[in-house]
Amino acid sequence: MKIVFISDWFSEKMGYAENLLTKAMASLGYEVHVITSNVQPYFDSPFYKDTYEPFIGPAIQPCGTKEFDGYVLHRLPYEKMRKRLRIKGLFAKLRELQPDIVQTFDIHCLSTYESALAQPVLGYKLFLESHVHASVFPYINHKMGWKKFLRQTAWFSLGRVVSLVSQSCYPISIDAAEIVVEFFGIPNKKVRICPLGTDTFLFQSPNETSQKLRLQKRSQFGFTEEDIVCIYTGRFTDDKNPLCLARAIDTLTTQYGNYRGLFVGNGPQEQEIREQKGCNVHPFVPVNELPALYYAADIGVWPSQESTSQLDAAACGLPLIVSNRVTVRERVEGNGLFYEEGNFTDLAYKIRALSHPNIRRYLGNQGSQKVTEEYSWVSIAQQRVQDYRVSLK
Repeated sequence: MKIVFISDWFSEKMGYAENLLTKAMASLGYEVHVITSNVQPYFDSPFYKDTYEPFIGPAIQPCGTKEFDGYVLHRLPYEKMRKRLRIKGLFAKLRELQPDIVQTFDIHCLSTYESALAQPVLGYKLFLESHVHASVFPYINHKMGWKKFLRQTAWFSLGRVVSLVSQSCYPISIDAAEIVVEFFGIPNKKVRICPLGTDTFLFQSPNETSQKLRLQKRSQFGFTEEDIVCIYTGRFTDDKNPLCLARAIDTLTTQYGNYRGLFVGNGPQEQEIREQKGCNVHPFVPVNELPALYYAADIGVWPSQESTSQLDAAACGLPLIVSNRVTVRERVEGNGLFYEEGNFTDLAYKIRALSHPNIRRYLGNQGSQKVTEEYSWVSIAQQRVQDYRVSLK
């Protein structure tokens, strides 16, 4: 079985689904190809140069084909059509590869539309995916003007057409499933919820090796063993709002002294974060360097929105604190706490509630076990392959 994944953009240093689901699928012995453009994630963002370029390199990458992580990566030139990204030469590449299965990661992008148009000609089975959470979708609980109404109507209609030539759609959560049905036009009968996963070979529960890494990293950052270290990984932007965590750490450091923040990433909030007491900033690192940083910490905190990093941290045995507005609550229930989003005083209170090491250890063990059993990319790939095989019968 030859499987082709299509992603509008791709970074070799990131740990997104297009990196790790494909890697897991290839590890099962299938011939896997990834077709993408020659741009990095967020390449057209106004904060790309300062936030991402120091870590993943220039926004525009060379075109070409190469082996990567067990699969074949094909980078084709990109172009903009009405401000939308298009992968040039996508149909020709699909015709060249002659896949049995094509899997896309976003319903409403030009590459998915082109894949749907090519399906009757090339005969592969098309599968869709959607990562759109309610927390970042602008059409829920908002007044809809006529422009938004027309856009949403177009999305629904195009989604209906795409669904006619596709087998299934995999939204990553319940709220994402509601969005693909109500707004994106995918029939309920073709929706199968499938959560994002984590690389459980890379992100593992604490052991003797991780303890050594913990001591090394804590020494590097100047943390003592008595310090309670909260880690955040991701971009330092207002929508993610790590500054809220920094202010909570400042409050706790002032009152109690032994609380620290470790912020791994980059972005516009960096200077303000640095100005808060007890806060250390570290630039983005490749995904394979993240486990050591999680082992060095005691609590994982994401003040706003969902992030796959939450799963990575939980796999490494960290209890989590996340916003009470996230919809993927199952990631945290039983292994962490929710705080009132944007309220750094409440966040400080919730961090304080995890001060005792036995509480953190219990919640961390619960989270690590949960991720291993329910969120392994390999197990997700195995389930997905079953669906692919059924479609080919």
